[in-house]
Amino acid sequence: MIQTFLRILRKSICRDKREKIFFSFEAGAVFHPETGFFEKEHMEATDPQCTHSREIYPFWMADFRFYEVGAGDKIVCTDSAYQYGIASYSAEIEDRLIYTYCYQEEENWSRYRGDFNWDALHGGRYTLSQDGWIRVAVRRKDGAPITKEDVYGASKALYLLREERTYQKKDYYKQEIEKTVQTVREKRKENKRKNSLVFGLMTDSHYVINGGWEDSIANLQEVCRETGFDAMIHLGDLTDGMIPLAVTKEYAARVMRDLDTLQVPVYLALGNHDSNYFRGNPEWMSEQEQSKHYLGREKPWYYVDFEKQKLRCLFLHSFNHRESIRYGFPLEEIEWVKNTLLAAPAGYSVLVFAHVPLLPEMHFWSKEIRNSCEMLEALEEYTAHGGRILAYIHGHNHADQISLERRFPIVSIGCAKCEDFKDKKPEGAVTYDRKIGTVTQELWDVMVVDVEDGKIDFVRFGAGEDRRVCAGAQFFV
Repeated sequence: MIQTFLRILRKSICRDKREKIFFSFEAGAVFHPETGFFEKEHMEATDPQCTHSREIYPFWMADFRFYEVGAGDKIVCTDSAYQYGIASYSAEIEDRLIYTYCYQEEENWSRYRGDFNWDALHGGRYTLSQDGWIRVAVRRKDGAPITKEDVYGASKALYLLREERTYQKKDYYKQEIEKTVQTVREKRKENKRKNSLVFGLMTDSHYVINGGWEDSIANLQEVCRETGFDAMIHLGDLTDGMIPLAVTKEYAARVMRDLDTLQVPVYLALGNHDSNYFRGNPEWMSEQEQSKHYLGREKPWYYVDFEKQKLRCLFLHSFNHRESIRYGFPLEEIEWVKNTLLAAPAGYSVLVFAHVPLLPEMHFWSKEIRNSCEMLEALEEYTAHGGRILAYIHGHNHADQISLERRFPIVSIGCAKCEDFKDKKPEGAVTYDRKIGTVTQELWDVMVVDVEDGKIDFVRFGAGEDRRVCAGAQFFV
């Protein structure tokens, strides 16, 4: 009797830990059996991989999203009018995604197992046998075409019943966490009397399925907990920006929601991929739409003051895919920068954050940065009249670099996503060997800012080296 009670109790606990996730189906969509790619009827005219007849699309609906699962999780269909097929994916990552300039078309770094079959369908409840990711496509059991009512009905009838996902700490990060925490504490101790600021700093996370973001946020949480960030700064490209807009928004929201778990203010500078324009994606956002969606602001540029330390931080917008010169700054923003610097309280120092580099020579992808001379002039004019800019800090290059040729340091930060190719980088940039499943999978900084002495320490977590820049001093270490 006791054993029966314990069995029932264990089952009850198991049920309590399960989560029910409903799918979001789209009519006229299915998966290609050979590639596992999501296909819609209108894609066949432009995508050579869509080789089968258009006649199949009216009879299917599919969900673009990838769902992480474990062996023993279940798919449940409560309506016998529908049957479903499953495409599954393993955690194996293709080398080309890391070691070449390559954006996977569906922002998916898991490997398709080749198991989706238009004729191998399930009904009712199905138990999954492998860990990994799945996608689901549905058709009517009677073979009739899919209607709007079917999309609604199937989205209510089908769901994934899975164990709640919990992150498992990786032992190989332990020493790096301890080293980073110790270094930040030492820097803070050096600046104890000067009210230094500590920022988490990351760029180009390019969230993808199976790409390691879960490790990044877990490590950030550990370091933040032990050092106490004053804020978290992300320099843009939350995702690759080349999939349906609704899914891009979900991925970006996950990144920002995870950063919010640090329980400190999070500041974002928009990147070129954040408009969701990449690879000719028709579902892109305008600058105003991006600003409202990501920042909750009317304009995609803004500033934040740290009054105690007398520091003003500017967050700039530096990309518009509708301009003939896509990378750069609108004149309206430059005028705003001038006014914002002029209005800075006496004795304030300034930090400038953006996604795209300020100097064309620090940019591989184009020979010109739109209005870069005007932006540089606005910033240097401020320093010429006694103001102090501690640094201009940017992402985008997926490489580390420091320029000391101007009145303030210009600092490039490497790519947070695990990426290891050495070409397509500006002259003088530095990249590092990266490998999944090691400390070098990670790359981000803890930035310790001594405003009084104009000194910034970049304490690197993962691949790369610690660096230091000083405002007005032509050196770095």
